[in-house]
Amino acid sequence: MFTVKGIDPSGRVMTFACGTDEQAMEKTWELARRGFREITVADPKGKEMSAMAFERSLNIDWE
Repeated sequence: MFTVKGIDPSGRVMTFACGTDEQAMEKTWELARRGFREITVADPKGKEMSAMAFERSLNIDWE
């Protein structure tokens, strides 16, 4: 399970559980659109990284 964490516009830290890497990536995009900041993703092993680093780590070919 992946865990996505961020700070909402009012300053509260919120955490979301996601079952797959794709769901976690979509959640980071959703939170960014909603004005969250300092968005991080923790993988199933507990390694935490920024949302941008997480997206790059997926090696998605956008073509």
